[in-house]
Amino acid sequence: MSAAALRVGLVGVGGVCSAVHYPGLSLIDGVEIAGICEPGDDLRQQRQRQWGIDAAFAGIDDLLAEVAPDAVSIATPNVYHKELIFAALEAGCHVICEKPLGMDFAQTQEIYDRGKASGRRHMTAFTYRFVPAMNYIRHLVQSGALGSIRHARFQRLQDWGERAIGWRQYRDQAGSGELGDMGIHRLDFAEDLLGPIHAVCGHAKQLVPRDRTKEGAPCPPQDVEDWIAWIAEFASGTTGVFEMGKLAKGHGPGGDHDLAELNGTEASVVYRLHAPHEILFAPRGEPYRARAVPEEFLKRPGAPRDPAVGDPVVTFRYDQAWEFVSAIRAGRDCIPSFWHGMRAQAVADAILEAAATRRWVDIPDCPV
Repeated sequence: MSAAALRVGLVGVGGVCSAVHYPGLSLIDGVEIAGICEPGDDLRQQRQRQWGIDAAFAGIDDLLAEVAPDAVSIATPNVYHKELIFAALEAGCHVICEKPLGMDFAQTQEIYDRGKASGRRHMTAFTYRFVPAMNYIRHLVQSGALGSIRHARFQRLQDWGERAIGWRQYRDQAGSGELGDMGIHRLDFAEDLLGPIHAVCGHAKQLVPRDRTKEGAPCPPQDVEDWIAWIAEFASGTTGVFEMGKLAKGHGPGGDHDLAELNGTEASVVYRLHAPHEILFAPRGEPYRARAVPEEFLKRPGAPRDPAVGDPVVTFRYDQAWEFVSAIRAGRDCIPSFWHGMRAQAVADAILEAAATRRWVDIPDCPV
């Protein structure tokens, strides 16, 4: 496809779309935001005014029929992903969809199979693959600078308070709680760095009811986990320890905490989200010292953004749109694709089974 014109429709224009998908796509030459789809009248009209978009619809069928976009970006509650993806693929669109891709492993298999059969480009929005520090750590792992990785730990700790958090707290809309919200990102980039997970054991808890809105009005209580932890055995022999929680104080400057640490036979390395342009690095026998991410890893090759402009904790996410558009223009697979969304869901479902049955669970094979 020529770089001259790629017309994209945005489906679901809430916070994630506004913070990640829209600004990322808007930076790329030759990309036109051709229309939006949002069932909420107030939000749809707000985005029309804010973004200067005339073509706005309450349903995807009207968007696809009236605008006929080349590609769509889907950022809706998880329960709607499958039907929206299928509609977009049926209309001949390339698709990027927020994580988790489906509500469970079986559904993500259907989604991947449909995406593969369509011949269109398909991408799962695993944003953290694009953190500059993660780009650099991936290089260090692949180059052998750390030696063989023996241990790894991954943490995402936040305190969201005890009031309701919307659709994310209901199983029939989200599929799972903290695992599907924050944990599945860490599953994806852990396998990206360390290879496939072979087996898991874990534990999950729902700690509070969240039966009051932020304003104090009663609402249906949550029925998903707000804390989860698991141990993973990677096929390589590496052991990984993961913990995610929405009621946990972290060490970051904002009171949260997002960390990945790899311990190798030659050196150890740490990623921290609040410092995306640096890592902590320590050869064996030496203390950790901060190391700036080299320039070539600050963004993906060719990406239009300037790493020195804006909040670096936010702007790295725009490279996700660059990967999507670049794959469409080059006629290659997106990375991460729907396959990676399916793979992460296979591990996530195994973690939930392990927590429910209090035993180790093997990860099923994922068809290519």
